[in-house]
Amino acid sequence: MSNVYDALIKTERRNETIRPLRLSWEDISLEWKVITLVFGLLFVVILNQLVGRALRTQMDESAVVIATNLSDAAAGYLASKDVLPLKITVTKYARLNRVAYAFIKDREGKVVAHSLATFSPELQEELTSDQRRQVGRRELTLQGKPVYETREPILEGQFGTAHIGIWADAVEREIGQVLFMFLWPFTLALLTAVIIAVFLARPLTRALRRLIDSRVGSAQADSTHL
Repeated sequence: MSNVYDALIKTERRNETIRPLRLSWEDISLEWKVITLVFGLLFVVILNQLVGRALRTQMDESAVVIATNLSDAAAGYLASKDVLPLKITVTKYARLNRVAYAFIKDREGKVVAHSLATFSPELQEELTSDQRRQVGRRELTLQGKPVYETREPILEGQFGTAHIGIWADAVEREIGQVLFMFLWPFTLALLTAVIIAVFLARPLTRALRRLIDSRVGSAQADSTHL
């Protein structure tokens, strides 16, 4: 009789051990729900800031490259005082993606070529001799829109400076597109994994606890039987 009873107890414990896990959002405590949501929001904000900063840095470097190339191209025309090809070159650079304008100043600070229909007074800037020999950046407004301008010296400032303006709206739009296309799917996948882990944590813990209790109970029953 005792053997039959022990066998029934073991069978019942095995059934409890292999019982299917019941996953439900209601089973998760309020504390775990808050932790999951806070973690998800913090992760999205931090990752968005880091990736956005990296993309802006990359675009700043791209603007420096464009300004450097314009500076190199303008040096020969300024040396020969060939203004017409210089204007054509400036216009070509202004047609590049995200570029709002391009212009060239000579060593006296006079604008000798630009890509605008009318050179805006908003673009005027007084530079010292030291500033003409250094790469510079500034933020300004053109036609009511924000612009990031990069300044590059021409032959170390001996012939003047080359200026490239980038539409800030275009920069932010491209960053947003990159975040939407690559970052958000990764973020959603990671958050989904975190939520699934939270769902599984408590049921798995209960299942492991039942298994341990079953093993301990079986060992005690066997020792009592012996």
